[in-house]
Amino acid sequence: MTKSEFLDQIKTAPVVAILRRPKVDLMTCVAVLVDAGIRFIEATIDSPDCLAFLESNAEKYDGALIGAGTVTTPELAGKAIAAGAKFLVTPNTNLEVIQMARAHGVLIFPGAMTPTEIFSAYQAGADAIKVFPAASLGSSYFKEIRSPFPQIPLMATGGITVANAGDFFAAGANAIGIGGTLALKDATPASIAACQAAARHLLAIAND
Repeated sequence: MTKSEFLDQIKTAPVVAILRRPKVDLMTCVAVLVDAGIRFIEATIDSPDCLAFLESNAEKYDGALIGAGTVTTPELAGKAIAAGAKFLVTPNTNLEVIQMARAHGVLIFPGAMTPTEIFSAYQAGADAIKVFPAASLGSSYFKEIRSPFPQIPLMATGGITVANAGDFFAAGANAIGIGGTLALKDATPASIAACQAAARHLLAIAND
């Protein structure tokens, strides 16, 4: 996917679901989220079966991109790319990881907090910047950093919930990254229904 294609898709489905060591297997979690309309799913690389899942399923879901998160080093980036990750997400700004992703044609969303980190990461080739930890910084901070960087796609991540997601979109977020709310507690019909309802609610908030 090219950068322009990514920007088009993130406009219509600007919610990145984060699966960190889920209680239910990744295949079930991803299938449930894709069925609810989520198009970007990040499996963190510290999840025990992340790489094996990517190797077997990265190409499986039509219209959805499956990526790897918590990719803090070039070594982890190499493993995720080799396994088939369609995008990488980092909690930090590591220019080597950004450059590796660009070299392999993989989308890269590095984590950044300060204006200097945000601009440096984007200048290095990031497709979007994960502003982290968003909730701790607050939507007012997000609004302030949006003003000098209107051209940079920003994704609010860290402490995002159904309750505050709208505040970050109103403050200028192009997308949100959200974990716990979209994580299955178990594979029961009730849990699946709750997860999908939350996903659809978030997408509705984003497109309101």
